[in-house]
Parts: sequence; C-alpha cells; structure tokens
Amino acid sequence: MNYQQYNDFSPSQIDMKGEYQRGEPDTIPWSFLFLYLILAMVLGYIYHKKIVAPFNWDAPNSLNAVASFETRKPYQFRLLMPMLFWFFKPLAVIYGKYLYSAYNIIIVFFIQVFFYKLLCGYFKDKKLLLWFAPVILYPMLWNYIILNQSFQYYDFTAILFSVLGLYFIVRDNFTAFFITFLIGVVNKETAAYLIFSYVLFNYRDMFKLKIFRNAAMLSAIFIGYKFLLGYIFRNNPGDPFEIGIEDNIRVITTFFSNMIIVKNILLNFGGLYVFAVVLFISGLWLKFPDKRLVMINLTIVPYYIFGFYITYIQEVRVYTELIPMITILFLIFLSNFKISGLEPRGAMKRSEIAR
Repeated sequence: MNYQQYNDFSPSQIDMKGEYQRGEPDTIPWSFLFLYLILAMVLGYIYHKKIVAPFNWDAPNSLNAVASFETRKPYQFRLLMPMLFWFFKPLAVIYGKYLYSAYNIIIVFFIQVFFYKLLCGYFKDKKLLLWFAPVILYPMLWNYIILNQSFQYYDFTAILFSVLGLYFIVRDNFTAFFITFLIGVVNKETAAYLIFSYVLFNYRDMFKLKIFRNAAMLSAIFIGYKFLLGYIFRNNPGDPFEIGIEDNIRVITTFFSNMIIVKNILLNFGGLYVFAVVLFISGLWLKFPDKRLVMINLTIVPYYIFGFYITYIQEVRVYTELIPMITILFLIFLSNFKISGLEPRGAMKRSEIAR
C-alpha cells in the first residue's frame, strides 16, 4: 500500500457534525452522559477512599497551604483551585475533602465528554467513539489510584485542561485554546507543554508568521507569569522549579534494585505507552491520513526531555498532560485493525487507492 496516496486534511475539511437524532455537532446522548457520570463517580469514590481521605489537608503543599500564600515554591504558583476553594471557604472548612471529591467527579465527567469530542476529529464512527471515550479513565486509574501513593489537588484538573487544549488546537480555535492555556497555566505550569502541541500540530506551517507569532506569544506569557509569581513570592522558600535531575539519575543508576520504582515505570499508563512505541517503530502511524493528528501527541518527547530535569520520573502521577496523548496514540494503533471498528477520518478506501 502506498501511504503517500492518503490525503492530508485541514481542520476546516474535517466534518465535525454529529450523526445523532438530536442533530447537534458531536452531541452525546443522555444515556451516555449518564454513563460518563456513573464512571466519574466510581473513579472519584475510589480516589477519595485511597488518596484524598488519608491526606493531611494542612500539609505544606495542600490547598489550604497554597491559599495562605506562604507555602513553598513552585506549589505556591498553582493557584487556580486554592482560589476557587477560597471562594467557597465556609463550605470548604467543613466539607473540604468531600467538596473536593465532588469537584473531582465533575472534572472526570467533563474529561470524558471532551475526550469524546476530541476523538471525533480522529475517527469516523461517532457512535462507536461514545464507548471508546471512557478508555481515558484506564491510564488515570493506574497512575492516580493503583500505582499512586501521593496526592496533589491539581492533577485531574490538569488532565482536563490538556484534553481541552488538544481539542481546541484540532478545531483550529486559537481564541478558545488561548483561554484554556491561560487558565491551565494558573492551575499548573506544565500546561505550557501545550505550546509544543500547538507547534507540532502546525508543523508544516510552523515558520509562517501566524504560527510563529502565536507560539512566541504563548511562550512570553508563560515566562512572564513565572517571573511575576517568582517576584511576588520571592520570600517564600523553595525554587521556582522542581529540580529532580539528581533524583532521576539515582533512579536510573539503581533501577533494578528498587522493585517499586520498576513496577511504577513499567506499568505507567497501565502499559498503554507500549502501543504508542510500537505505533511509531512499526511505521503503522504512517497509515493515519492526517499526520498532524499524530504529530500533536509527540509533545511526549519534550515532556520527557524537560521532565528529566524538572520533575521526578518515578512518580507516575506527574504525567498528567500525557494521559490523553498516550490514550489517543493507543487508539490510533487499534485503528490499524478492522476488529476495533475505528476508521480514521479522511482515509481513502482500498478500491480508491488502487485506481
């Protein structure tokens, strides 16, 4: 098969209209909305029992500590949720953990909703995608419940902003992406990796004025925000970035002597990363008609390069922004097999290719 005979499609050429009786674009039937809510409640309940409930709500990196403006950098920079919960302080004081878990259920619900909408830009059968959208909960289950032993209040929110960012990039809606980026960075500075996603999606036009200007503007906003917060909280203890390179070198050099670290790294994303690796090594990604929809997920590469210096590779919950990307690459891998039922948008039929 000559993969070069596939067509590349721009966002305006992708038919994003729905196929349901309700007739709205990418509309989700009420039955599936209910299913997504039930799944969110189940995941939220398990997360609450294992991770949230045992956590000290007054720990140095907690919501309460950040809201006091006196905790260590860079935790002090992650202000979105502390400010949100400060807004509901009377309730948060009494029902803090339960209020947080209820909030998480809403976030996980919308992660599924917008992940479905994102997938509609990749694959044709929207009815089938309704069932595939909750697949994103699988790596979340592994990274934040099964393998995870620590709690950070901004994790699930960061995943939602990652999904939203990818969705608006694919829809070529820069205004919505810009707003998502701004709020996402206030939640956690790693939302800045969405800049790489934006550039990679537009890799064929990255040196055009529009793309270069937008990427430069996003970068300048992120850098300016970090410098501003660094100045405001200059007297707070800690460094503006988490510096994890020494710990990561230790992990690599003693890898096989610590079976917990071996387990965490090998079972990261529930093993879905294996399919992502095979997708590229085997060349199966070349079958996907719109290469930009694959390229956008290669933010994984700079994530690991920079992450080696500024995060802790053995801590599986730090891979928040990669959850939707790894899941999408897994589904692209599955789309190479007819049994999955996943047919890429824009793919030409074999009979058309043979002409």
